[in-house]
Amino acid sequence: MDNNKIYDSKKYLLDFLGIKDNFLYSDFSSKYKEKIIPKKNGGERKIKPPNLNLKKVQRKILDKILFVNNHLPCVYGLSKEKNILNNAKAHQKNATGQLLALDIKDFFPSVPRKYILKIFKKLKFNKENASILTKICTVDDSLPQGAPTSPYLASMACIELDKKIYSYCKRKNLIYTRYFDDISISGKNISDEDVNFFEKVISENGFCCNDEKKKFFEKNDDKIINGVLISQNTMLSVSENYKNEIRDIYKKLVKNDNLHDKRIFAGKFGFYLYINKKEATAFLESLKKEKF
Repeated sequence: MDNNKIYDSKKYLLDFLGIKDNFLYSDFSSKYKEKIIPKKNGGERKIKPPNLNLKKVQRKILDKILFVNNHLPCVYGLSKEKNILNNAKAHQKNATGQLLALDIKDFFPSVPRKYILKIFKKLKFNKENASILTKICTVDDSLPQGAPTSPYLASMACIELDKKIYSYCKRKNLIYTRYFDDISISGKNISDEDVNFFEKVISENGFCCNDEKKKFFEKNDDKIINGVLISQNTMLSVSENYKNEIRDIYKKLVKNDNLHDKRIFAGKFGFYLYINKKEATAFLESLKKEKF
């Protein structure tokens, strides 16, 4: 098959995706089912994954169409090389400086269908084929959290936001990274003027900040990025508060072994293990020796 024809021919696009025309006329909202999954660093998250047939098609769009597009070096979370650890490491040299952490509120639902249509048009698909791809990747006029294409498309919707903040930070000698909806900016001095600029850019690009999750770390504060504790001369770790949360859950399990607490412990300790395996293993051994 000539893959170049998928941009202008509906027939070639459908053949490429392995679907028939009638696939497009079904009720797409019925193809999603809400579920709750544990977060890596503890807690729970609501997602809305597609059924297996739709997921298979979305996966092909991700692997064969979207993955070929590069992002700015400040964007993390879309590959194994740009993971949560490397996102935190990018700020390690500013561990003795200041850190601003911003969260984009309702990240996936904030990306409307028209943004996705625009993205596929920019990728050179004609209007009909861009509409087909948009329909496959959206539901209820936005990106569904749980679809394999959503993180990549949401990041593509942030390209102007990333460009403006990244350029501004380079001029100001600040470091900017975005791990999905989590924005981290570090440097020797971050002024109120800087913060206002960042929030303005986020707003101008159709998003808004979650004020409840906004954090500003001063020079002498421990710096935490996505649950990862950074310091200039030592390995990455987790905060003492996080360790205490693990200890409290472990204590509850010793006294009353139950499935709910097991899942919480597995999520929280698993995240610690991922961040710093050697330290987490030693911490677990010390817990086993404690008398509760």
